[in-house]
Formats: sequence, C-alpha cells, structure tokens
Amino acid sequence: MAAAVAYAGLVSTRGELEVICGPMFSGKTDALIARYERARSDGVEALAVKPERDSRHPSDRIVSHSGREIPATAAGSSDDVARLGRSVELLLIDEIQFFQPDLRDTVADLRAHGVEVVAVGLDRDFRREPFETTTALARDASRVTRLTGRCFRCGDEATLTQRLTDGVPAPLDAPRLLVGDAELYEPRCERCWAEERIPSGARARVREP
Repeated sequence: MAAAVAYAGLVSTRGELEVICGPMFSGKTDALIARYERARSDGVEALAVKPERDSRHPSDRIVSHSGREIPATAAGSSDDVARLGRSVELLLIDEIQFFQPDLRDTVADLRAHGVEVVAVGLDRDFRREPFETTTALARDASRVTRLTGRCFRCGDEATLTQRLTDGVPAPLDAPRLLVGDAELYEPRCERCWAEERIPSGARARVREP
C-alpha cells in the first residue's frame, strides 16, 4: 500500500511535456511565445531557453518571424538546460534540433521533479530526415502539436523545409545544421520539394506529353 501511495504521489507531481514541431515558417516560435506569455500572466514562474549556436538574434531574446519576442537565456548543452530548468515551474526550449539527443534525459529528469516543459523545433531537416532530438522528445511527450506552413513555391500546405543556395536547392550532402533564416530556408510541400530538385532539363522532359 505504501508503495502504491508513493507511486501515486510521483505521478501527481510529474511535469508534462509538450512538443511543438514542424517546418521553418510554420509558427512554432510564435506558439512558444504565446505559451510563455500566458504562463507569466497566470503567475507561473517560466523561463525560455535557446541554443547558444542560434546566432540569428541577441542571445538574451527569442524572436519569431512575425517580430514577437520574449526574454531568453542561451544554453550550450543539455547540462546547461538542466541547471536552468531546476529553478522554474515551466521551462520552454526553442530550436531543440540544435541540442544533442541527451536532451531527452535532461527533460525526463526535470519532469520527474515537477517541471513542466515545452520543447519547440524542426521535426525534419532539409533532406527530409527526422531530427533525432525532436523525435526522442516527441516519443515521450504528453502532447505533440505538429504545425504546417505555406509552401513559398505554390501556396499549398508545407510540411518540409528546403535549403537554398543561390536560389537553388542545396546538395543533400551539404552540412546538416546551418544557422540561417529566409536567406537560406523556405517551407515546401512534398511535391515542390521533390520537383525543384529535378534538373531543369529533366523537369522539362518529364512535363512533355
């Protein structure tokens, strides 16, 4: 009976994990910012964390493509995330694909101590391959929200991200992680992602009746 009571107490104090993922320009950071602002208005002690290697904006700010921003703390590793998360009720982590997969263990430990976690990032890279850290956290999550964007090429729903170099898709053997924004990345639907990777001459032949 005592063991059952102890287990019930552990479950009741375990923090939830929400994962918000999708391609570039799908509103992921706006969703994180909205979650942070709602928590603060409710009196919840919340902290937003971003990876140190994300140099697109000041290290003490998380900024969305819509221009909204909140204060943040930069973390260089999962150990930094663990240290920062122990002192708050709600921890929000942006751009989780830049962290190593051991972030999963860090988040599990924080949740065991009652910290609620919101983890946000890309689900797949520009090659269409899953990011291991996002996949691992989504597997453990209480709730997963997959957002979509709008394909910059045709306007349809976008579930992928295309990396561009001088206006054409980057080679699939290019480095996997490259920090950038609209100058490097655009959201794509499945059809456009594949079609624009066909050489122009071959594309013309495919379209001939």
